[in-house]
Amino acid sequence: MRKGIVACIGMMIGLVLLVVSFLGPWYLVNASGVLGGDYTMEMFLAHMDFQGSFGGQDISMSVDYADAKTSMQSTDVNMESFATIETAMYMMLLAMVTSALSIICMVAFVFNKGKPKTMKGLGGLFAILTFVLTIIPALYFMNTEFVEDSSGFWFSYSGFGMTISGGPGYAWYLVIVVVIIAAICAAAILVKKITPQAVAENVASPTNT
Repeated sequence: MRKGIVACIGMMIGLVLLVVSFLGPWYLVNASGVLGGDYTMEMFLAHMDFQGSFGGQDISMSVDYADAKTSMQSTDVNMESFATIETAMYMMLLAMVTSALSIICMVAFVFNKGKPKTMKGLGGLFAILTFVLTIIPALYFMNTEFVEDSSGFWFSYSGFGMTISGGPGYAWYLVIVVVIIAAICAAAILVKKITPQAVAENVASPTNT
């Protein structure tokens, strides 16, 4: 049962990382020298946070994307990227559900509850779904231009006394880790052979209760 236990623990770790990544920033934009101040924009799945300093005063605000569509029309933020963020949010919610279902099925398989073949198959299936639901938004983000006329997912621009740079936040990196974990766990549980002893114990258990 070693592979089953490893896969189960791996998916538990993956679920924790999913929750942390869901709450963390996915993309960051830093600007210095703009109007004599320094600014940071953090793009979460449900809202955007701004921190900065201007004229010796600290500025901090948070807006959801519905308000940002109207309040940020005159900025270089690409409004079309908001659709990618919204899609990623829903896919991450689904990924948390499939991850939890995978854990339940894997635990049932490890502790020989239910039909071993069914629990093993469902555990692997939900792990694969978790893999798919996490790798798609991660790739979407890599191919999205969050700042207009930027050179790519990672970018840096300097000119006229200003420096503007952008790149993924720690939440995006955590999702990449989850992608790897889900793939490994899916493979581990699916290649795990069901022992005749486990089948016999499962068959015999109803008569022992």
